[in-house]
Amino acid sequence: MKKKRIVTAALTAFLTAASVPAINGMTAIDMDHNADGIVDTFDLVKARTYAQKADLEKLSGFLLGKPVAPAELPPDEPVDGYTLIWSDEFDGSALNMDNWTYELGNWKTDDKGNYITNGWGNNEQEFYTDSNTTVKDGILTIAARKENLTDPVQGSYEYTSARLSTQHKFSTCGGRIEVRARCDSGKSLWPAIWMLPEDSVYGGWAASGEIDIMEGWGSTPEKICGTIHFGDVWPGNTYLTNDYVFPEGDSTVNWHTYSVEWNSNEMHWYVDDKLYSTQSDWYSVNRAYPAPFDQNFYILLNLAVGGHFDGIDGIYADPGIFADGEKHFDIDYVRVYRKDGTAFSPTEQTSAALSLYREGADAGLTNKDGSTQVHIESTGELPYSVMGLLENQPVKAGESHKLSFTASSSLSRQINVTVEDSSYTRYLDEVITIGAEPQDFTFDVDFAADMNVDIKFLMGNTGEPRPSAPHDIELAKISWK
Repeated sequence: MKKKRIVTAALTAFLTAASVPAINGMTAIDMDHNADGIVDTFDLVKARTYAQKADLEKLSGFLLGKPVAPAELPPDEPVDGYTLIWSDEFDGSALNMDNWTYELGNWKTDDKGNYITNGWGNNEQEFYTDSNTTVKDGILTIAARKENLTDPVQGSYEYTSARLSTQHKFSTCGGRIEVRARCDSGKSLWPAIWMLPEDSVYGGWAASGEIDIMEGWGSTPEKICGTIHFGDVWPGNTYLTNDYVFPEGDSTVNWHTYSVEWNSNEMHWYVDDKLYSTQSDWYSVNRAYPAPFDQNFYILLNLAVGGHFDGIDGIYADPGIFADGEKHFDIDYVRVYRKDGTAFSPTEQTSAALSLYREGADAGLTNKDGSTQVHIESTGELPYSVMGLLENQPVKAGESHKLSFTASSSLSRQINVTVEDSSYTRYLDEVITIGAEPQDFTFDVDFAADMNVDIKFLMGNTGEPRPSAPHDIELAKISWK
């Protein structure tokens, strides 16, 4: 049931502060928010947070003098010391696209749409669409369906579902993130409420972190888990997790509030405000604590089908669970609160992190606080056989951007520094000579159109003479402004 429930006039007309006795320590006076001596629909609108956790029968039971457990009636403010900064209550009849973006398909891609792997990296079997959601009566419903779908690029699939994110629309560093939700059960269903970094300033997954507020196993709906992923770029990543087991007779099929409270040195996971996990021992390789969880993260909601979390043999879905129709992951609201009196904000980076591209070369790249270090055993045959990349940087027409960095090399040599669009048009193309003594470089780059650009440090077979021995390059204080 849902938060926007209207109790009829026939029910409320006689409910005055004097007519309803105390129940579990509460009286009608407690519900008379506008102090007019009558508990009516105006009070119910004012007290909507009560209705968010009580279905119509329970709320009506309270008003009619039937016992209701106080724990099911939350206070107006969910947690003392927090201020609401963003929410979606899913009012109206359609998803608010100012808040959410559909992530589509079955393939995991990079920021440019280039294929990385299928199954979203988890062997998932569903194809995500923009037609598997509805918003009605204040509830967002993500529907997983057993239906055939063929995409001209990604191929054919037997299941569809939806995945939503707030990336580039809302993100937060710390606070309380709270979601009230329920999900149908069944083997191979995988509901998830989670967060990823808005900008992967510490490198690819999971060096820049992941926060799982709630993940559920469709085959064992009596438990969920809360997890953080961190460490190094896959496969050097690691994680910390804890399970929450519901009281007997309860499960994810029922409505529950899932939340994480995240500050600079601890995270706390709750179900219905019951603390079940605390984590603080995380890290990002070569970075200062509390990296990676000191940056802005955005929110994701999705219902996967199959895959390593609850699929058959870690891959396949169980078609039998759809014998009675589609399965639903229902979300009542998403709310984000900032902790009062704190100044937790993203740690400013003293040097942008680079990613490594190799083609026919032997080289490795390590990002550290303040610098990127590249060890090159062999340069390969091409200038771009070894590249350090700062990718997908947005620029606007008429803007001038400044690239600055400090560079040194254990072997005197030349490298090529470029700024390129997706068509490889170069807006900066400079060959520089570097040696053992660090040198500062600054370049101004002008743009006549809106676009995304890549900053590239080409360290392969570049310049004369060709580097012939193993050597180390350090790029420090990399800034693009």
